[in-house]
Parts: sequence; structure tokens; C-alpha cells
Amino acid sequence: MYTTSTITFGLGLFASLACAVLDKPPLRENLDYLKDKLSENFPIPQRDVNKWGDGWIPQFCLDKVRENGLNPEDISTYNIKYGDCDMAWVLCVHKNSRIRIEKLADIFGQVPVGARSYIRHVLSIPDKFGNAGNGGDNIVLKEIGDDGLEVLIHEIGHSLDAHAYNEPLSASQHWKDEYDQDSHVPDPYAASTFAEDVAQSTVIAAFDAVVPGGFGSVEPEWQKVHHQYATVETLQREAGNLLVPGGSCKNRLENSETVAVASRKRMLRGRWVGARSERPNTSVPEGISVIEPLDFDNGICGDEIESAAWGHARSHSN
Repeated sequence: MYTTSTITFGLGLFASLACAVLDKPPLRENLDYLKDKLSENFPIPQRDVNKWGDGWIPQFCLDKVRENGLNPEDISTYNIKYGDCDMAWVLCVHKNSRIRIEKLADIFGQVPVGARSYIRHVLSIPDKFGNAGNGGDNIVLKEIGDDGLEVLIHEIGHSLDAHAYNEPLSASQHWKDEYDQDSHVPDPYAASTFAEDVAQSTVIAAFDAVVPGGFGSVEPEWQKVHHQYATVETLQREAGNLLVPGGSCKNRLENSETVAVASRKRMLRGRWVGARSERPNTSVPEGISVIEPLDFDNGICGDEIESAAWGHARSHSN
């Protein structure tokens, strides 16, 4: 975990290292060839899906829905309680979202609980183009469908990069040294910045750690990117096998504030009313440590990257 002063210093480092455009050729056009075996080998945990009562929404979901020009009253909010954690995750889904809540709960649950614990909210909304992003440990999915496990691992990789290891990995000299030993990057998206390289390498590291035969079973030229994904694989193992299924949650992020969907009271049957159901309790239960949040919303990579987190937004080929 990082204190506020450490976070500020880390974001400054990102500007000089994590956001640098890379100069190595891509090994493949994308990582879609990993999707099927990822899905087959990451089990879906037991889960319960419970919809919130009318009138309430997490502040994060409300803000992002409005930023995207959508109506907050078209959002349904859910508590997703998995068998591997005593605290539910709060997910928000637009009524026109491409993915239904049951499937979203399944693929989010396939992410091992150690890594999943570094995510606060997931919001799924419609859009003209498919992409995703992670801002402040919150994931926004736009037009991501039922095969989105690889996308979720990538986005969670940004949170692990930022504060699951001993230092922000993509801003470290250690990452640059490992990168320098390889001849390629995983794909063109990984070549955009060190931050994206770490996130794509996280997908490969998860595959290598869990799928029988590892990355080499599907990639004959694995040596060309080995130092990158092996570094992530080693660090996640030292942090508690964050990318490997099993175990239970030990720490979580606090949820954003629960707020009323309507910005002002409305007239209903002649009476002014606001939110009408009981406010959901989303506090962190006893026995679970609180992860210090990181605020990436201001961005640090300039115009070529939308922001340090939302600029991690990536097109998704279906």
C-alpha cells in the first residue's frame, strides 16, 4: 500500500517512464489467441447476484454515466457476493449494455480473488465502439461481451501495477531493465506505453501461471517476451499468487459513496420524493484490511494517452 505522498511521487514517475512510447516490434497482432484457454482454466466461483433497491447508485457509477451522456436511471446496481470473499463487489450495468449482469458476474469472478480485490467497481455501458478502461481501481466496460476475461485481466493489471507490488512497476527501473532484455513486446497495444506493456504482460503471466503447459503451449516464440511476463508472474507470486485461482480475500478497497440516483426530488402522486428504498450498506466488514485507493482521474500521459487510467482504455476486437 502507498501513502498519499508516495502516490504523488509515483504518478510523477509515470509521466517520465510509464508513459514512454516503446520501440520494440510486436510478437502478435493481439492476445485474442489466449482467450479460449483463459476462459477454460479460470473457474467461476460460487456467487449470488442481488439487485439494489430503487433510487441508489455508487457515486463512481453516477459520475461516469453522466460523463458519457447517459441517464443514471437506466443503470441497475448489484451486489455480487462470491464464495471467496465476505464482502460483495458492487457492479453497475446499463439497461442497453451488451453483457448481462449474470455473465458479467461470472467473468469478473473468474479473475482470481487476489487480483480481483484491487478493483472497487465495474460499470458496463453501451457505446459505438468496444473499449475498456481502469480509473482509480474502477473499471468501465463499453460494448464488452461475454468473452471479456482477457480484457478484465488487462484492466486489473493496471491496478496491480500501481499498488500490488513493492513499487509502481511500469514506472520502475526494474521493469525497464527486464524490457530491455526482450526483443519484442506482446502486441501493438503493449508498445504504446510501459503501463500498457505491463497490463498486457499481466494477461500472459496469468495464462502462463494457470494454463497447463503455460504460454509456451500456444506461443512457440515465447522467449521474445519472456522477461516481461515472467517479471509480472514472479511479482504476483511474491505478493500472494494474485493471478492464481484459490484462496480468499484478505484486503479490499472501500466502495464509493452510495448516493441517490435523482439529483433533485421528483413529484410522484402529488408528493415530493427522493430515493425510496433503504440505503445499501457497502462498508468493509471486520477482518478485511482496507487497500489505500489511488486517484488516476487527472491523467498523466498527455494527449496521446487519454489518462493514466482512462487512457488505458483499449479497443476490443470481437
